[in-house]
Amino acid sequence: MSKRALISVWDKTGIVRFSKSLIDRGYEILSTGGTKKLLENNNINVTSVSDLTGFGTMMDGRVKTLHPKVFGGILADRKKESHLNDLAAIDSQVIDLVVVNLYPFASEAVDKKLPIEIAIEFIDIGGPSMLRASAKNHKSVIPICDPQDYDNFISELDKSDGEIPIKTRRKYAVKVLNTTSNYDCVISSYLSNFEDDDVLSSNININVIKNNELRYGENPHQKAAFYISHDQKNSWEQLQGKKLSYNNYTDIESAISIVKDFDDISCSIIKHANPCGFAIGNNNVDAFERAVSSDPVSYFGGIVGFNHKVGAELAKKLVKPFLECIVATDFDSESLEIFKSKKNLRLIKIKDSFRLSKTMIKNALGGYLLQDRDQLDFNINRCDLVTQRKPNKEEIQGLKLGWNLVKYVKSNAIVFSNQYQLLSVGAGQMSRVDSVKNAIRKISETGLSLTGAIMASDAFFPFPDCVEIAAKAGIKSMIQPGGSIKDSEVINIANELDLSMLFTKARHFYH
Repeated sequence: MSKRALISVWDKTGIVRFSKSLIDRGYEILSTGGTKKLLENNNINVTSVSDLTGFGTMMDGRVKTLHPKVFGGILADRKKESHLNDLAAIDSQVIDLVVVNLYPFASEAVDKKLPIEIAIEFIDIGGPSMLRASAKNHKSVIPICDPQDYDNFISELDKSDGEIPIKTRRKYAVKVLNTTSNYDCVISSYLSNFEDDDVLSSNININVIKNNELRYGENPHQKAAFYISHDQKNSWEQLQGKKLSYNNYTDIESAISIVKDFDDISCSIIKHANPCGFAIGNNNVDAFERAVSSDPVSYFGGIVGFNHKVGAELAKKLVKPFLECIVATDFDSESLEIFKSKKNLRLIKIKDSFRLSKTMIKNALGGYLLQDRDQLDFNINRCDLVTQRKPNKEEIQGLKLGWNLVKYVKSNAIVFSNQYQLLSVGAGQMSRVDSVKNAIRKISETGLSLTGAIMASDAFFPFPDCVEIAAKAGIKSMIQPGGSIKDSEVINIANELDLSMLFTKARHFYH
């Protein structure tokens, strides 16, 4: 008794050769629309699905295969006589192979940014339904959703003398269910873009594919990989160097995110998740050298970011120290030649399409924490001046720079800066006053001056001691969220010391 294959594909790669192979092995073929026409044009005998169902295509192609004669043929359990009797009662027969690939919603609707009224026409209904039905009944029906599986199927068919083993059938079923699940996630994500609802929906689906195997995780004994959504393409490109490790990914994001917060030519240096150097300059070289001066020891082995194209003059300086990675919006051809002398140095080019995800997620206590990204729209003119003294023009620029940087520093976070650069950082301490003391200690080691500099704090000062210690070191202006029960004491000390202080009314904890 011959077997039946239902074939309906959008991507017609290899389908003619595959169909001929099935005919040669005794299969009858059912098909629809463009697939049927292509097969007939290549002299392949095809039965139309509409001949089976007695109904033609309806509603501009929205309804073609949704019929009991089709789904009965796919879902009938061959071991149940009642199923076979039901099938006979509607004058239908079993279907043994379902070959379907889906309307390309991602490439046609998402990538082309189609309006929703047009995009919905690329939502496949019959295809996923037939695939899921055949996956459910995989003991009797084999589903194939990928043209790359055609040759393997024919080989397996011949090797098993037409009786594919259950283990192989289950493999096809799992692939199909992954495909339909991913397909629905892409559509759901796209349609969600048209909603104004809070990002923290009651249910979330995380369906991603492995994009890159990493060298290792946070430590060499930990395995790690980088995953992206099915509807997403890399917005960056590695031009040279060793494979990236887990820590590289997070530090690269920090390095490029910081410089992209500034319109001026900027350079950031990241070490162990914290900025150890940052500066703006007249050119890339100026910005880099000034950023290095923030911490000429810690930048060794760091990740350096630029918001302007890297040229030959800068490249000659960047190949001298040991650096893990250079990330920039672009590199010119001369710089790439120079970097070849450091074959392990990673070069990452950020594309124009680079966008940070709107949400952040991590696991904790056996579940997942999700939050929207800390992308507060900051305008220093909306801050509250809480002291008698006003910051001067240079200090205002320093306050803006410091507040932009402090959100990238691990809490408790203190940043000392002027209008041009990061001067020192106090990061990750259990008490805020220790962060202030550490930042001052670093200044004594670098030789930079805090005279006239500013201090930014990611959260309020719980006591006036931070203000007193910083003022003694030379700080003249401060920016902090405010909100402590001792705000009045902090403000009074600032006034006594002739300091200016701004309250942002928003904090930047980073754990």
